[in-house]
Amino acid sequence: MSRLSKSQFMRGLQCHKSLWLYWNKYNQRTQPNKAQEAIFDTGTEVGILAQHLFPDGHEIVYSSDKVEENIAKTKKLIESGTKTIYEAMFIYDNILVMVDILHKGKDGWEIYEVKSSSAEKPAYKNDISVQYFVLNGNGLNISVAALVHINTEYERRGELDIKQLFTIKDLTDTVIENQPFVNEQLLLQKEMLGKDEPQIDIGIHCFKPYGCDFKEYCWKHIPDYSVFDINNLGWERRFELYQKGVLKLEDIPSDFHLSDAQQLQVDCELNMKDFINRDGIKKFIEQLEEPIGLLDFETFQQAVPSFDGQKPYKQIPSQYSLHILNGDKLDHFEFLGEPGKDPREELADSMIEDTKNCKTILVYNIGFERTIIKKLAEQFPDKADALQSIIDRLIDMIIPFRSKDYYTKEMRGSYSIKLVLPALVPELSYNGLNISDGGAAMNIYAKLQTMTDTEEIEKIKADLLKYCELDTYAMVKILEKMKEVV
Repeated sequence: MSRLSKSQFMRGLQCHKSLWLYWNKYNQRTQPNKAQEAIFDTGTEVGILAQHLFPDGHEIVYSSDKVEENIAKTKKLIESGTKTIYEAMFIYDNILVMVDILHKGKDGWEIYEVKSSSAEKPAYKNDISVQYFVLNGNGLNISVAALVHINTEYERRGELDIKQLFTIKDLTDTVIENQPFVNEQLLLQKEMLGKDEPQIDIGIHCFKPYGCDFKEYCWKHIPDYSVFDINNLGWERRFELYQKGVLKLEDIPSDFHLSDAQQLQVDCELNMKDFINRDGIKKFIEQLEEPIGLLDFETFQQAVPSFDGQKPYKQIPSQYSLHILNGDKLDHFEFLGEPGKDPREELADSMIEDTKNCKTILVYNIGFERTIIKKLAEQFPDKADALQSIIDRLIDMIIPFRSKDYYTKEMRGSYSIKLVLPALVPELSYNGLNISDGGAAMNIYAKLQTMTDTEEIEKIKADLLKYCELDTYAMVKILEKMKEVV
């Protein structure tokens, strides 16, 4: 049997079938998207920074073809009296682990597992426990087994304070108590890998604690439009239907309770009809006063704050698009922050100037924009009144769709602009854009400050502007469509 790595062990804890497929049908995996790659990159960055908590250590540089060499190197460093090792590598009972930070304390060796998350998660206990199992099997006296994660209360002021950036949680007692479970699970996984593909059905384990990259393989029997697409129906209730053999909307039992909005989604799909409450749409439109601004923000977040007044994982506005509609005239304004420079004050000034003549400012999902503007007002008190004026003029364009005053079957129960736009304005689409969703925009902008290729930077900036502009132009076209139906 080949070696079982720590990450494979964690995969097996979530689902034996996922681990079996990883070993036997690796090419069936769905490749990571840009958002997932950004999470991996953040984890790497955070891991390197955490090493400064225990400076002057020796790093073992991982290479898949140097595993034996790295195991031997780790052993040699320990025997030579090295106090701190980064990415120390051990094997025991055919289980291979790498320890983010291994430090020799006064009472023995200390394990520190570094995570870029903002809090402790249940899965982390097993992650650290299997490391303890292997190191203990190698004869090391482990006095501390701890988790290191991001402290979201830290606010940067001046130079980055590494000690304040991280929280260290001692999990030693929990990890020791967990050893029988780890030993039992390892035996079960090894036994399972020696057999045929496990017959495990889909379930909530496909998503928790992590999204499985074999979902496409395991879910191929699910129709393109199924009970799993009923909007705001909890996963437990979706699987309740699935366990009863109900996949298609037309097979949902009459006594299965759905909300009014969910029932509308099902009825519109089955009857191939739309629902339009013209009075509700008219009431919404009548409150709008021209000039109408149609505003959309893009933000980014960082595990490691770059700017003063920034906290880990807090949304920082980096760009906006603004279309202004006044009669038959349509103007466009935009802002994109310079990579590596705090964009907030310049963005606030630009937005205040661009929106000054708008009587109504339409946004799509008001909670997000309102929160961003409020945070700007807190950070820049001298601009608070002008920013509050923007908030006072905000109206949420999502209202007619959330209330189902305007619903078409193409929306599939959602009022996301990504589904509302093609449903109402099929000739307009995000397809073909190099950046086509907010998550990608956020991750790509955050990466810009580390890039050096000027040509590539300018190309990405142009793509970001194009994407954000389409968001507000989409709102213009949706408003036109709403006016048409009344």
